[in-house]
Amino acid sequence: MDKRIFFAGIAILAFGIIISLYLYNNIPAGRPDMTEAETLQFYQDEATYTSLSTLFQIVAGLGFFLLLISIGLKRKQKGGTAKPITQKPTEI
Repeated sequence: MDKRIFFAGIAILAFGIIISLYLYNNIPAGRPDMTEAETLQFYQDEATYTSLSTLFQIVAGLGFFLLLISIGLKRKQKGGTAKPITQKPTEI
């Protein structure tokens, strides 16, 4: 396991989750007696919220993907690339 990629994956995952939770707490809300300009602004804010929420969910997914990749990585051996020696069976 490569520790640098592992911790980068954790950091990206945490960043995506934290920003998504922040956005979830700041959902734009409308009122029943809004003017047409306020309604248009509300729709623009809602579209921006949806786009940012999707973006940071993708970022969290990439962090999780990096985390999985880092678990599957193996360190190189320091002795070089030695191949195992296989012997032929002796013929009688």
